[in-house]
Amino acid sequence: MIRDLGQLTARTFDVLVIGGGVYGLTIAYDAAQRGLQVALVERDDFGSGASFNHLRTIHGGLRYLQSLDVGRARESIQERRTIARIAPHTIRPLPFVLPLSRSITRGKLAMRAGFLLDRVLASDRNQGVSATHRLPAGRVYSRGSAIQRFPGLKRQGLTGAAVWFDYVTTEPDRLTFAWAQAAVNHRATLANHAEADSLIKDGARIVGARIRDTVAGGTIEVGARLVVNATGAGVDRVLKSAGLASHQPMAMAMNLVTRRDAGEEALGGRSASGRNLFMVPWRERAVFGTWEAPRLAEPGDAVPSERDVVSFVADLNHAFPSLDLSLADVTLVHRGVVPASLRDGHVVLQGHEQIRDHAGDGVDGIVTVAGTKYTTARAVAERVVDLVAKKLGAQTEPCRTAVTVLPGGSVRDVGLAIAEARREHDEGLPTDTIPHLIGAYGSQFRDVLDVASTAAGLKDRVAPDSPVIGAELVVAARSEMAVTLADAVVRRTPVGALGYPGDEALSRAADLVGGVLGWSDDRKRAEISGVKNYYSPATVP
Repeated sequence: MIRDLGQLTARTFDVLVIGGGVYGLTIAYDAAQRGLQVALVERDDFGSGASFNHLRTIHGGLRYLQSLDVGRARESIQERRTIARIAPHTIRPLPFVLPLSRSITRGKLAMRAGFLLDRVLASDRNQGVSATHRLPAGRVYSRGSAIQRFPGLKRQGLTGAAVWFDYVTTEPDRLTFAWAQAAVNHRATLANHAEADSLIKDGARIVGARIRDTVAGGTIEVGARLVVNATGAGVDRVLKSAGLASHQPMAMAMNLVTRRDAGEEALGGRSASGRNLFMVPWRERAVFGTWEAPRLAEPGDAVPSERDVVSFVADLNHAFPSLDLSLADVTLVHRGVVPASLRDGHVVLQGHEQIRDHAGDGVDGIVTVAGTKYTTARAVAERVVDLVAKKLGAQTEPCRTAVTVLPGGSVRDVGLAIAEARREHDEGLPTDTIPHLIGAYGSQFRDVLDVASTAAGLKDRVAPDSPVIGAELVVAARSEMAVTLADAVVRRTPVGALGYPGDEALSRAADLVGGVLGWSDDRKRAEISGVKNYYSPATVP
């Protein structure tokens, strides 16, 4: 993947996707795989918005059965299975435990009924899934068994526990990036750090967008027969230039990365405000979420207030009384502005994706999509591209994204792949690097090791507590469109996934990335400062 904005002006595309989160990337991949000429631009980096700030889980929609939303639950089950088949190296099964109380909707009888319905809807949940990723059916435990097995549950009012299995993403940002790689592999043209300043109109039709290069400066015009607006929180910013608006309410959603140790299962709890919150083990740390601010987000909101973080921590301590979490335990606040709605005066995340053809607003040639759920992004993309193809009058290939493995996804048995890789390549590497490389790159992990063998020091850790080696940063800068230091250490690799990685690690990373990209010492210092600024608002104010 090479960033070349000149390719964006070389022709008129069938589709220009604005927005490089998981929704935009899956749309670009689907459209390119069907044979359309596709371009995608992202104002920051791929997957740097709400797609970065999720709870690291791929779930089968069990919660939707509470409201008997069978269709959405079924789609979640199918898409959870799809990810297990096309990118098994990026996920692993994880038990989820929810405390039960004496309640019609949250008691043992209700959960047994829910699990019974789930068994019917999810009877094919393991079809085509490798043995290591097969998920057992859910079950209900008695109060005594729940206390014995899951001592972290809140005991007040406890009558039992519901236990089911979903997936946790071991390398969530590499999974997001795999969609970008897949799009490029099907000849889509992608560019990050390329902001859509305005849409281009020809009469009552959108025919492209003006794109500003936020790295080198300058503006170009990209022509397209149809534009897909998948900008998430920026949805109305893009539409405004064409006199359009989505009127989609938005809310700030947060997850907290902490320095607390995590167990072997995700534990649920209910806050005083009525939220279901989960403590999810990820990279041997406890991640908590998801929490929504009790008010709609204003345009430009990007950083949670200290009041919101304090409220989130208070809710967690109510949901998990033995937790005693403090602000000092928080190492990173994952935050994103996402589609929401008002229900009985309360802000809730939007339940279904919103797909809007603005031809109904008097302006043709543009479709807007907004959604909140990572798991079902691929299915949403399929529906969007169906609409796009219809509007273009294009005879396209059938959608195959549900059955085509993502880059690196040909690993069937992750444990076996790790064992074989250790036998062949472990010499000179940190002990935890091979499992990380398999999880991050899957069957493409040898590409990193080939680079690691070209120079001294590239097999060394970048940071003391990280499995990432120097070769990964070189690969990120050389062939994965990492343009800034933050691109390399926050998203292409997990050097900074758990919080600020430290001055020494950043300096080493800047030398490696800057060595590939030709940075001056001043540029390196500026990039290090940029990463520090990223963590400054992302950690507790």
